[in-house]
Amino acid sequence: MSNDIPNFNLLAVFAAVMELGSLSKAADHLNTNQSTISTALGRLKKEVGHELFVRSGRGVVPTSYSTSLYAEIQAPIQQLNGVFQAFGEFDPNVSTRKFVMTAPEHLQWILLKTFADRPKENISLELFEQSDNDETMYDGLLTQKFDVMIDIVPPNHPNIESTHLFDGEFMIVCRKDHPRIKGELTLSQYMGETHAVLERTRNQMYTLGHYTSIDITKRKVAYHGRSMFSNMLLCSQSDYLTAVPLSMALQFEERLQLQVLKPPFESKQISNYLIWLKKLKHDPSHKWFRNELISTVKDNVSQMENSKVSLNTL
Repeated sequence: MSNDIPNFNLLAVFAAVMELGSLSKAADHLNTNQSTISTALGRLKKEVGHELFVRSGRGVVPTSYSTSLYAEIQAPIQQLNGVFQAFGEFDPNVSTRKFVMTAPEHLQWILLKTFADRPKENISLELFEQSDNDETMYDGLLTQKFDVMIDIVPPNHPNIESTHLFDGEFMIVCRKDHPRIKGELTLSQYMGETHAVLERTRNQMYTLGHYTSIDITKRKVAYHGRSMFSNMLLCSQSDYLTAVPLSMALQFEERLQLQVLKPPFESKQISNYLIWLKKLKHDPSHKWFRNELISTVKDNVSQMENSKVSLNTL
């Protein structure tokens, strides 16, 4: 092995492969091709005198040497990237930047409307449906397809940071002229009615199951939907019940003519987290976008709290 420090570009390529676990994903991330990535890894392997990766399925697995090397260079590379990012400038008044993100369904309409209503700015937002696969949840973030994401589960990844945005509540909704439910709901009524449920899981558990200790498998289910909005729409035209976050219930309470009811059982709050790549922490445009999202959420949480007071006094 040479005593010379390897070329920074080679180390940057190496770090990208370590973080993404694939030569093709690293190539996409660095705006190059897989052949260039492979050549760079070959040069680095020759310089350090150690095998770096072994093939595993469609990806690559780092050797013990690579794991140790990455642990040493990860922080310096991120710091150096941060230095260059900090010198950049971002003016939202003249920028035409399009930010791309993914978020849970209960926040999508709020975020899109907020950015659409921005006066005189050419900044836009593109929003993607959230992945329902825990294994690939962060792929879009790691490859920078998304600038940020919002999720109800805190991340556990060495290259990702997050901040807690807010805690929300689940509510039960049904149509306003429901024949048996008039402004309040008992547990026996809840268990006796027919339900539309969300056919999505996190950590191998259906969403509502994360937030209550009652056995919800005893409910009579008529419809398994992939969208909370479709469940609410169905309930507005039937006698079914469904559970949705308070933020979403309030968005469509009047539009769909729904009753918004407190659950007749104890339930935990839904935590929401803003998530991004560590290496973009000091990027001026990224920092501005994160602050805008935090401000937007705070404003809407304040409105929800006022609406919740009204619901509690009914």
